[in-house]
Amino acid sequence: MTDIIRDIDEEMRRDAFLARVRRYSWVFFLVVVVVMVVVTVGYFWQDRQARTKAAAAGELSSALTLAETDAQGAKEQLDALAADVNNGNSILASFERAELSLREGNDAEATKALENLAGLREGDAYAKAAIVFSVYTEVNTGDAAKLIGKLDPLIAEEGAFTELALDLKAQVLARDGQNDKALQVLEALLGREGLDRELQARAETLRDSLGAGS
Repeated sequence: MTDIIRDIDEEMRRDAFLARVRRYSWVFFLVVVVVMVVVTVGYFWQDRQARTKAAAAGELSSALTLAETDAQGAKEQLDALAADVNNGNSILASFERAELSLREGNDAEATKALENLAGLREGDAYAKAAIVFSVYTEVNTGDAAKLIGKLDPLIAEEGAFTELALDLKAQVLARDGQNDKALQVLEALLGREGLDRELQARAETLRDSLGAGS
């Protein structure tokens, strides 16, 4: 009798389980479909990104090759690549664009390319590097107040570019005839711990020249 009751109980449990399976089978299939869709979309997205980057790299290479025979055409291609922050080569294109203008002796164009990059990158490390290089291109020719206005935020933040910004600010001030202020900036720079030797030597040379001329 006990065996019969156990068999009946097991049969009822099995029927109940199968009933639940049939009732919620659509949920299982829906989950499977969703997972498959997500995996497929992810695969195609990664493939698309890889193709986009490869195409952008090809366009950058093409622009650099074109620079040897058609500088203006190369500039236009580099400008287009630089303006698209999603193509993976925007940063390289911006710096190459600036370098191409510098080779032609066009400091203003180079500065503009670097300023555009700084604006697109919204304060990240590449933007700060672009600011430093843009000041460097005009350190001997640009408006002193404008250049210092670019450098002061980098100095105030006490970051990776602070020492370079101090060095450039001292050069701008010295060129503008503000020797006392330049000396103050140089003393602040030389008082920093762990200063790069090359930067230190350059700062000391400038300081000595200003002191000798006072």
